Amino acid sequence: MANRILVDTNVLLDYLLTREPFYEDAKKIIHACVDGEAKGCIAAHSISNILKLRT
Repeated sequence: MANRILVDTNVLLDYLLTREPFYEDAKKIIHACVDGEAKGCIAAHSISNILKLRT
C-alpha cells in the first residue's frame, strides 16, 4: 500500500500556479500521487480556499 500524505493547500497552489521557488518540489509530490507512489489527501477546506482564488 502506498504511503498516505496530507498535501497542504500551499503545495497545491505552488503546483497549480507554478509558483517559484517551490514549484519543482510541489511537482514531485503531485507526480508521486499520480504515479501511485503515495496516496495524497487534502483537507476539505483546501478546496474552498483554492476556489476562492478564482474569483
